[in-house]
Amino acid sequence: MQQVTVRCTVDNCYYWRGGNVCDAKEILVTNDMVGQRYPGEVDVQHLSTVLEEVGETPVKSCQETCCKTFRPGK
Repeated sequence: MQQVTVRCTVDNCYYWRGGNVCDAKEILVTNDMVGQRYPGEVDVQHLSTVLEEVGETPVKSCQETCCKTFRPGK
């Protein structure tokens, strides 16, 4: 499996590393409606539950997506 580098400019996130790299082992990107339904970050322990509950969440543009992996770090 190819390793993917995820870039992120949110430098106050727990997973942010120098060079604008996200160091999270898993990342959840979903649509804004799901983001509002789960207002906090989704930790790895609850990721499977959230994925089962929401299923697929199509969007029409990148403006309708959000990263639910964010965790305050600084």
